Amino acid sequence: MGWVFSSSMGRPDRVQLSLSGDHFPELTGKSVLKNPYKPFGRMDNFSKMGFAAIAFAMDHAGISPSTTRDGVKKKRNIALIAGSETGCLETDLLYQATLSRAGGALPSPALFAYTLPSCFLGEASIYFGLTGESYMVEEENMTGLTPLSMAMDCLESGLYRAVVCGVCNSELTKTDSPPGALFLVLESIDNSDDNPGDPAVPVLTRSPGNKPLFHLGKREIKTLVDFFEYVF
Repeated sequence: MGWVFSSSMGRPDRVQLSLSGDHFPELTGKSVLKNPYKPFGRMDNFSKMGFAAIAFAMDHAGISPSTTRDGVKKKRNIALIAGSETGCLETDLLYQATLSRAGGALPSPALFAYTLPSCFLGEASIYFGLTGESYMVEEENMTGLTPLSMAMDCLESGLYRAVVCGVCNSELTKTDSPPGALFLVLESIDNSDDNPGDPAVPVLTRSPGNKPLFHLGKREIKTLVDFFEYVF
């Protein structure tokens, strides 16, 4: 699991606290990534949040970037699914402002490159060498359960070794879900070396009504943040 919220960012065993809960921690290549990745510095804030949360989650899962020290490219059959209520609307508005500038100034090509909410998924796929399907789900009142359920479907299909799923919302969010990003790396028990009976290993199941359940007390998960609070 990895996250970026205004209060903190990181992974369960390596938390980086923000000096002020009123603003997001500064996201830099050095604070987020083990290996340099030049495009990170050019990303918009929305993409940086999503990419950083994925990077923290992958690091927590022991999955390294796709390029090793000897230059060999690794490819991984892992899918990537994200949900968002806000999408990259904040970036769209900033780009629109550059279109409206007086004096004939050119619009910002740097912002234009990130005016799709799924851009950071492509960046993460390149960085980690992910070859599975990758897409963004946009819904009102995003709880994170849609991408979580889709991720569980992908695992049950047997097509993927693992699935990365989560949510990413800018500060324009209007629901109770906090702005920020939260991602999980899910793996079926059949593919995992972990002991599913170990209480330190979070296990997700489904109810007869197809609702995700967390293994501690079989509690129903109403939002992805619930899972975050149960585990962390």
